Amino acid sequence: MTSTLEQEDCCKPAALANGGRCPQCGKQGKPVKSLTVSVFVKDQRFYLHPERLPSERYLMCETKSCDVVYYDPNDDIRFNKDQLRTKVWQKEDDPAVPACYCFNNSVKSIREEIEKKGSTDVLARINAEVRAGNCRCEVTNPQGACCLGNVAKAVKIAKEGITPVQRS
Repeated sequence: MTSTLEQEDCCKPAALANGGRCPQCGKQGKPVKSLTVSVFVKDQRFYLHPERLPSERYLMCETKSCDVVYYDPNDDIRFNKDQLRTKVWQKEDDPAVPACYCFNNSVKSIREEIEKKGSTDVLARINAEVRAGNCRCEVTNPQGACCLGNVAKAVKIAKEGITPVQRS
């Protein structure tokens, strides 16, 4: 017979070594599914085969200055930027890198829209696509989650880079 304490312990998620902090920069990582990792790693053994990955628990380091993107906090398994198929928005300064991978919205494209139209409705467009079921963040976004926070930051960055046209 199993005690109540043993039952509770078996159902708790395992503790994360080092509190889940990145082994290189020490910042707290965010959980990401193995499926997402399998989509972005270059290594053909793992591409679209999450069951082949050496771990089932990955975290993503979003620290721009850190080369580590995905890591297992309980092992020495990590995937660096150069081991991925795509650039990661959180890790790059390039304004052309997508903040929204499903619909290819970047600081650059948002800035161009603002310059052309005077404003942007990118967040509303993405929300409409999400409601229509057209978003696939788990397999298109390296963070494996909704990009709206990234896009809101990208809009802010795009607006900061635009100087208002002075009218005479």
